[in-house]
Formats: sequence, structure tokens, C-alpha cells
Amino acid sequence: MKQYLLKIFFYFFFVLACSNLRAQNFSHQPSVIDFLDRMAQKGKIVFNDFMKPVDRTQVYHLLEQLQSNPNLLAIEKQEVSFYIALYKFDHINLNPIATKEIQPNFSYFNKNSQYQPHAFVYTDKDFRIMVDPVIELTNQTYSRHSTLSSTGVQLMGYISKRIGFQFSVRDINEKGAYDSTRIDNNLPGFNRKPTTSNNLLNYSQMNATISYRLNKGMITAGQDQNVMGFGQMGNIVLSDKAPSYPFVRFQYQPTTWLKFNYMHAWLQSGVLDSTKSYGLGNTVYGGKRLIYVPKFMATHFIELMPMKGLSFNIGESIVYTDNIELPFIIPISFFKAYDDSRFGDNISSGANGQIFMGFSSRNQLPKTHLYGQLFIDEIRVESIFNQSKSRNQWAYQLGASVTDVYLPTMTLTAEYTRINPFVYRNFIPAQNYTSAGFSLGDWMGSNADRIYLSAQYKPKARLNVKTYYMLMDKGGPGTIQDQYFGTPQLQFGYDPIYKRTELGLEAYYELTNAIQFKFSHINTAQWYHLQKGTSYTVTSLGFIWAHF
Repeated sequence: MKQYLLKIFFYFFFVLACSNLRAQNFSHQPSVIDFLDRMAQKGKIVFNDFMKPVDRTQVYHLLEQLQSNPNLLAIEKQEVSFYIALYKFDHINLNPIATKEIQPNFSYFNKNSQYQPHAFVYTDKDFRIMVDPVIELTNQTYSRHSTLSSTGVQLMGYISKRIGFQFSVRDINEKGAYDSTRIDNNLPGFNRKPTTSNNLLNYSQMNATISYRLNKGMITAGQDQNVMGFGQMGNIVLSDKAPSYPFVRFQYQPTTWLKFNYMHAWLQSGVLDSTKSYGLGNTVYGGKRLIYVPKFMATHFIELMPMKGLSFNIGESIVYTDNIELPFIIPISFFKAYDDSRFGDNISSGANGQIFMGFSSRNQLPKTHLYGQLFIDEIRVESIFNQSKSRNQWAYQLGASVTDVYLPTMTLTAEYTRINPFVYRNFIPAQNYTSAGFSLGDWMGSNADRIYLSAQYKPKARLNVKTYYMLMDKGGPGTIQDQYFGTPQLQFGYDPIYKRTELGLEAYYELTNAIQFKFSHINTAQWYHLQKGTSYTVTSLGFIWAHF
């Protein structure tokens, strides 16, 4: 057995020597969410993943429903068995009688990884915890060379049946020709740490949450990335582009057809407050204590589910600075109305508000998911169709996917995203729709649009293959004067900067619930306005050891 493990280790080391995978975000359970999304698209379950990450106990109960469904395909039954082994740890029964049946149990590095996939697990009737390592090593080579190494740990558990907690931390080092800006691409943002070398990029990813489960809802506090939307290549309301941030969240579902969500977040403005910064009386590291403008965001929305598979959402968000304000921490408050009333027409004293709405339709058309989202940063309703007076600073996304096309598990997806000029930006820099300098919404930024087409197929339960095509156009940001005083407003597509295409082939194989092999081959071409285009191809092969 030891010789077998050594062979696997050296094989992994060889694979890593020629790998080219970017650092991954481990909090959003991509593999199992894709599976549940496909099952909901076929009408097998009712699944709403508009806001992610999805509660792990919800994932388990949905897998449990599918396990008892006799109408699944053979490959779908295998997928259920594979995922439920990982999520059985999250089988929480609120019936106190059932807790007497759980005996204390301790296990680590179980030989049967399909039965017990976690490295360390302890359970008894009042407490359970699991701990797993997180490891990623990559070596990136195409026109230039860079390496990435990442190590960390993740744990999660439950105290009684009401309290849940989870924690993950990764220390990531990139050397060589790394991307230090992460602008206009879907690479995750970061908070860079000081290093002694200009050729070294060091940053951490830390997520930690604790939650209390109500009979019909949940209260959560912690630090994580919160995603809103169904987008395959980006989301216009909330995405995982910005680094994780502290938040408190309240979710409540009083009936089967109504769900309420509220969140208050502490963001990073990146704007120095020179009036509060002060000297330290020495010259070490500049000799000054730097204080930045405090920045916050509040958002809430309701989801209406009038029938199986159909849902609508409508909500608002507000980005504000300086001090926490009570009306923004009251879940049922109307943020925009309060902000408009407190200072009247004095816009310089106000906050940056947004409105969003959308829909999701699963299996109303057989095996089809239709979805859309609208994000309004600013609009004049009375002149919406008047080009000389309109201020249509909004973004929208429309998508459709059909599964079991020609072959079982074959899913075709088409998605279009457009972001009008000046969306996400405010004349008060600290109130931009960003955190740590990265967009809270779609990574493209304003004055851009994107077409995304993909075909995804699972020939085996743990093997996923996808090919995709992306076409993106990006225009200039314009000036603040153009944004607030331009008459007429600058039209979408003005000041074209570049056009980009991507043609990619991706595959991943889940050897176990902890180990994934990944392969990708992506060709990117980009044409700057009135200049000759450039193109390059990146081929990647590697593995990741982590539990999603």
C-alpha cells in the first residue's frame, strides 16, 4: 500500500512540473453545484442557487432526495453516490431523538476514501468536526514563465444541530511573470502582502463563517465571497472577483413561495483618510499610521417562487462610507428612500445605491434553464428612450442552457452580458462598487459586452469535459464629467479599446472527493483599436487536493 501511495505522489509531482492552473476559489462547491443545477434543469429537484455559497446541509438533503429517485440515469446515480459520501457529514437532523443514536466516533485518513473522504473526522451527539489539507502547486509556461505554490487547511463542523462553522486559509506565492493587476479578466482578486522580492507575489485567501440555524432561516457572520446570479462567465450583481470580506447575513423563508435575504458587508475603500492618519514618532515603515475611509455595503432582496422551477428576485444594494448607519442595518428598511430623504438634494453627502431584479426558469421548457438579471446603477425613467436626456447606466445578462442534447448529460449554454458606460462607478471614489480595488460585480467593468457559448459533457460520473467560446468588446471608461454632466450621455461602445476572443477546452477528473486532475487548452486573441492583434495559446495540466 505504501509503495502504491509513493507512486501516486511522484506521479503528482511530475504532473505539477508541467501544470498551468491558476489559484482556485474553494468556497463555492463548483462540481456538486453543477450537478444539482442539471438535476433541477431536468425537474428532478427544486434547487435555487441564486446566492452562493449554498448551505451544505441543503446540498445533502437534495442529494438525499435524488438518491431515492428511481428515474435517474445510471451515470446520475453514480454521481449521487459520489457526492453524498462527501456531504453525509452535513446530515443534520433537528429531531433531538435522533441525536441519541449517534455514538462518539473518531477517524483519520480512512482507507476507504469513498466512504470517508475527509482526512480527519470526529462526531458525537453534540459536536462534529472535519479537517482537510488544501494544496495546489502549479508551473505556468507559455510566452513567459511563472510558478504558483499554495498550502492551507480547511475545517468545518457543527455544534448541536443549530450552530455551524467553517474556516479555510491558504497562503499563495506566485513567482516570475505573474499577473499582478488582475484587470479585465476573471482571475480572482487579492490583497497583496509586502515581499522582499519584486518577482514574488504573496497573498492569502481566508474564509471563516459561523451560523445559527432557525426553523425557517439562518443567521451567518464571517468572511467570504458572496455570489448572486446564474452567470457562467461572470455575474453583474455580486461576483467572486473581489477578495473575501467580512459580512453578516440573514436568510428567512416563511413559506415555500417566498424567501428574504439581507446582508451587510465591511469593504475596503483603498482611499486614505489623511485627517485621521497620524505620525508614529519614528521612521520605521514610513513612520505613519495610515487610516483608510471606512466603507460598507448593505443589500437585501426577496425571491418569489410561484411554481416549481420558476423564481423571480428583486432587491437593492447601497454602498456607503464613513460610519455605520442604523437604517442600513435594519433588514426591512428601504435604503434608497432613506438616503434620498436624509440630505435632500445634497448628493455629496449621500451614498451610492443600486436596484436589481431577475428571473430563473428551470424545466418550464423541458430540460431547459432560462435566466436573466438586470442591474440598475442610475436611470431616468421619464427619459429612458430619449437619447439626449437619458442616463441608462445599467447592466443586464441573459442566458439559456439545455441539457441531454443528443447525448445524456450533454449541456449547451448561451449567455450574453452587457454593461453600459459608467456602471459600478461613483464620483466619490470611496463609494465605487468595488472592494480592495476589484469590482463587486462583473469583472469586465463598464462599457463592455460578452458573448459566451459552451458545450459540457460528462462521459463518466467523475469526468467532465467542456469546450467554450467567448467574444468580448471593451470600451473606454470616460470621465467623471462625462458621467454626470454629459448631454447626451456617451453611448455604449464609444472609445473602443479592444476586442478579445477565447476558444477553450477544459476537462477535470475527480479521482476522489479530495483530488482533482485538471486539463485546459485555451487560445486567446486580442485586437486593440486600429492596431495589429496578438494571440497566444496556454495548455495546462495539474491537480488540486482540496474538498469543495
